Amino acid sequence: MKTVKDVAKLTGVSIRTLRYYDEIGLLKPTELTKTGYRLYDSKALEKLREIMFFRELDIPLTDIKRIMDNPNDDREQVLSAAFFIS
Repeated sequence: MKTVKDVAKLTGVSIRTLRYYDEIGLLKPTELTKTGYRLYDSKALEKLREIMFFRELDIPLTDIKRIMDNPNDDREQVLSAAFFIS
């Protein structure tokens, strides 16, 4: 398990951004300690990597959240649409 500070250092995503992603329900921590520290496992890091990829394509967070919340969405179709929008 990695702390929010570890994840920020590892990925280059700011601590503030990670907290915001938690706030909007885009990337929830795997676990919260009794003292309120956010902890992330490897599955959460994979999800963050996917979010970062979509952000590189300038896909809005609301659309990323919809994509991530619906595992039935065809990622290839989403990526194709992103390239046609750009």
